[in-house]
Amino acid sequence: MQRKFTMFVFLVVLLMLPLTGWSQTASYDTVSIHDLQYVPNPDSSDRSLYYGDTVVVKGYVMTGVREIYVGARWACYITDGTVDPWSGFFILQNDSFAVNTLFGFVQEGDEVYFTGVVDEYNSGGYGFTQLALLTNPPVPVTVVSVGNTLPGPKVLTTGELSTHATGEQWENMRVKVENVVVTGTAGSNQAIIDDGSGACSIDDYFWYFRSQFNNGLNPWPVAGTQLNLTGFSRDIFEPYFSINPRDDSDIDIQTNPPVITGMYRTPGVPHSSDNVTVKASIVDNGNVQEAKLIYSVDWGPFNEVTMTSGLLSDTFAAAIPMQPNNSYVRYFVWAQDNVGDVSQSPGDTSKSVYSYVIRDGGLSIKDVQYTHGYSGDISPFNHYSVTLEGVVTTDPTDWVNNFYIESKDSAWYGMWVYDPNHAPTKGDWISVTGEVSENYGVTRMQDITDLTVVTPGYGVFDPVLVTTGEIGTGGVNAEAYEDVLIKVVNVTVTNPFPDAPGNYGEFTIDDGSGGVRVDDAFSAFNGNLDSSFALNDVIQELRGVHYYSFSNYKILPRDSNDVIGHTSGIEDQPVPVATNFALEQNYPNPFNPVTTIRYSVPKAAPVTIAVYDILGQKIRTLFSGTAAPGVHELQWNGRNDAGVQMSSGIYFYHLKGKDINLTRKMILMK
Repeated sequence: MQRKFTMFVFLVVLLMLPLTGWSQTASYDTVSIHDLQYVPNPDSSDRSLYYGDTVVVKGYVMTGVREIYVGARWACYITDGTVDPWSGFFILQNDSFAVNTLFGFVQEGDEVYFTGVVDEYNSGGYGFTQLALLTNPPVPVTVVSVGNTLPGPKVLTTGELSTHATGEQWENMRVKVENVVVTGTAGSNQAIIDDGSGACSIDDYFWYFRSQFNNGLNPWPVAGTQLNLTGFSRDIFEPYFSINPRDDSDIDIQTNPPVITGMYRTPGVPHSSDNVTVKASIVDNGNVQEAKLIYSVDWGPFNEVTMTSGLLSDTFAAAIPMQPNNSYVRYFVWAQDNVGDVSQSPGDTSKSVYSYVIRDGGLSIKDVQYTHGYSGDISPFNHYSVTLEGVVTTDPTDWVNNFYIESKDSAWYGMWVYDPNHAPTKGDWISVTGEVSENYGVTRMQDITDLTVVTPGYGVFDPVLVTTGEIGTGGVNAEAYEDVLIKVVNVTVTNPFPDAPGNYGEFTIDDGSGGVRVDDAFSAFNGNLDSSFALNDVIQELRGVHYYSFSNYKILPRDSNDVIGHTSGIEDQPVPVATNFALEQNYPNPFNPVTTIRYSVPKAAPVTIAVYDILGQKIRTLFSGTAAPGVHELQWNGRNDAGVQMSSGIYFYHLKGKDINLTRKMILMK
């Protein structure tokens, strides 16, 4: 009855639409899902051959439009009805306030025609293909039939989703992997899984699981769990793909091993006179039969110590005996329950272990940063309070509440410090005490309890010369130079807008060894928000702090003085000619934190560009004066004239002049 009522409402809305809405669909080519998804060399480029084109595509709806975590937007997966390669696709309506698209009415099992622009949601050169529905003006979807039987999941191995070369053909499809083992966790709410053929991940692209993470829960099975998993494949910019289950029915648990959590050691920063007690909470749906602390000293053989607990306690403990100064100790915890199910923490000890070094004279920055050859990049002293010394290479005037220190101009010797309570001076050698943490893949110190100037005016180290390839995403020294002041020379801008159609101020440079991004985290450097760096521009030398965010390693120049010898690579660019007054749609839209507004003026004229809220109150004047002939761009950062950050919602921007009155709508989304 509910479905019949919904379709009745759907048909009523169709009858109310202007006929011109339907005529637009016929003006675009209809392209199959296979052709939209297919790329000939996915290991080098996964961009659709129809990228940027406006097309019509038909598919069977696989999910509801409000199930997927896409912020204040609507989206769904569709299929061509098969489980062949290249048969899945993703539909997105960026502006959920737009009326007459009828996208909100479609349901699972509907056969639908969609009209939109082929787009790529990507980062670091990889991403997933999607169709952004036309909303200005809207072109309504066309439902051909309802209640269709959908294909089952495509059964794959995790290895087939472990690389772009093998995984791209299964992008946006409903897939299933069997007899996989959870081997550990990763950033952004992921769990790593492997059936022995290669790793991929479980991720939370559906609201059902994302809401659990938002509430402080982790719904993924613990390391060591064997399971069958069904979900939608998504390119998450890592070397591997993720599988995104819709709800609990997509996770079929095969074993229930002991759950090991709350690992900690006492003391956190050991000396040679300390026995180190390691504790962990270990629980099971039956009984924990045995628990072991397994450790190694200086890469020697592993030793086992039985962990014990009280009769009614889930906390198990054992001690690693005292070791000589400068020793390196690795350890992990293993547990088995009464039915023989086994787990350990960390789940995959080939990639990461718990560890510490013994320094009776105090830790160095390298001791806190160094990963000892393991691919996992978590500090051995994560969650423990340490005291480190170094020279301040950037201070809070560069980035409010943040600064960097170095104790040596070399790999592994840089540290990011978040501290809203102290303001050290660049060039001073300081001692700082605080907790080590991992902030979205970057090691930093926070919760600072003490900061002392040891040597004022010590002087900042010269930046370390590196190549763009070695510090870029996937580079051999990318992790090693994290937080270190570095420089690259003789580089070319190879991509001025790597996040196009959005612009977050980043651009890509290359010295011939491979690209690396440049970002604008420091307040005195605008990056490419103002389009200063064009394709093929040459930079003689670029300096900055090495950083990581949103799946990419980057260089952060402290200010414009860190960019030396910037020359244009394209001379005598033609100036865009404007034939009439125009106000274009902002991009990106929705946006956060910055959007670009483009307008055209055919002749010199006094104009005003202003932003208004939904009540019609002016909140920001972006330009007021005489505009020269041509095409102009402005950026709005979501703040009013007083510098106050505005809340999420709908805003209007207005071009006004003599006999000119143009308005468009935009959405600020946090």
